[in-house]
Amino acid sequence: MAMAKSAVTVLSIMALFGIAMSATYKVGDKDGWTIQGNPDYDEWAKDKTFRVGDTLVFKYNSAVHDVKQVSKEDFEACNGKSPIATYTTGEDSIILKKPGKTYFLCSFTGHCEMGQKLEINVEGSAASPEGATAAPDASSPTSTPTASVEGGAASTTAPPSSESSSTTKLTTGLVSTAGLSLAAAFAL
Repeated sequence: MAMAKSAVTVLSIMALFGIAMSATYKVGDKDGWTIQGNPDYDEWAKDKTFRVGDTLVFKYNSAVHDVKQVSKEDFEACNGKSPIATYTTGEDSIILKKPGKTYFLCSFTGHCEMGQKLEINVEGSAASPEGATAAPDASSPTSTPTASVEGGAASTTAPPSSESSSTTKLTTGLVSTAGLSLAAAFAL
């Protein structure tokens, strides 16, 4: 019986950390979302693994830039006229909600053509197996009034607590749920 309790406890702890951890990435790191200095967003993204539940933070001057989530076709054509979502605050936090390719660009004239665009591949997570959606359909988004969301991401404008390029954070609600699972395991 003690062995079973130990196994359940270990599995619960593993589930806790698999579900509760997500990463926050500041797009472009210290440069942010810009065309100054010709940042290479493909290079920035290539060594990162993006997962459902992770957050992309776009920091930019909203007088001269924006962020539009677009289809693959619009990404390749640098067309921001029919976006899936539009972000304009200058400090947009976008939660990745669906696995698969996700595309962003700046729709200001010439910026996308100069390289201000980002293609990422979002992997499913333990909380959301590959091919499943981690959150409710984005037709009922959680967003600020300055952002419209229709695709695979939702927006909030709360900035991350540090300037590092990626940080790991625990989600309190999931920790509480996992804590209840541990308590149930010990009650066996």
